[in-house]
Amino acid sequence: MFDFMRLLSGDRGGATRRGGSGRSAAPGVLLQLRLVFYGVLLGLMMPVIRQIDWSALVPPGLKIEWPTGFGIAWPAGHLRVPGGWSKAADAAKAEASSAAAAAAGAATNAGAATTATGALATAAGVASAASTVAAAASALSGGKAVSARFTICGHAKRIDCMVDGDTFWMAGTKIRIADIDTPETHPPRCAREARLGQAATVKMQALLNAGPFTLAPIKRDVDRYGRKLRLVERDGVSLGAVLVRHGLARRYGGGKRSPWCGWS
Repeated sequence: MFDFMRLLSGDRGGATRRGGSGRSAAPGVLLQLRLVFYGVLLGLMMPVIRQIDWSALVPPGLKIEWPTGFGIAWPAGHLRVPGGWSKAADAAKAEASSAAAAAAGAATNAGAATTATGALATAAGVASAASTVAAAASALSGGKAVSARFTICGHAKRIDCMVDGDTFWMAGTKIRIADIDTPETHPPRCAREARLGQAATVKMQALLNAGPFTLAPIKRDVDRYGRKLRLVERDGVSLGAVLVRHGLARRYGGGKRSPWCGWS
């Protein structure tokens, strides 16, 4: 290496100087200019060299992996030697593949569990709804006593709620208490009727929520509005008669209803 550098610099007497004799000759001007020229030429060619697609120089069908590992692929097959530079990459790929498989398995199990839970919840809901409808049908026929938790009807779907003092929904069926007439609330005709109608609604709500009651049929099953006509009783006592005793309802046996405004 040192002999080569001396030759480039024009030191043709290096070998003699190692023996202790001879003098080093000064590098020639022509050689220095040549080195400068080669350096400038190399610098000008660097952008071109960087843009060369060196993969085109590889024979067709041959692929060399560099520097990620020792591997060569060609049309007839693929040769890969584990270890070396690719050892860490191989381990990382294996670990990532295992993690992905575990995550996919967990997601599948979670999805199956969610589906099963949803199916069970849906089945339970359907069974509960069917049981409620069956109980309501039995109650409307005058069978077993029934109980529910009634609210005041609003804009939501009406299931178990109070419309006013003599009309309510139970299990999605609209029921008209047949033996009483209470002040109107939709709409009231005067302030007094509105006040009495609100009080009658709240009182009947409390009576229905107090415990099980029965729905006794009368001669007519429904009225002209499609409401079920029933007597509401608990222990043989009409809940409508209780409202009458509190001054919040009138007894009703059919015919035209009297107005509530101005009535005392």
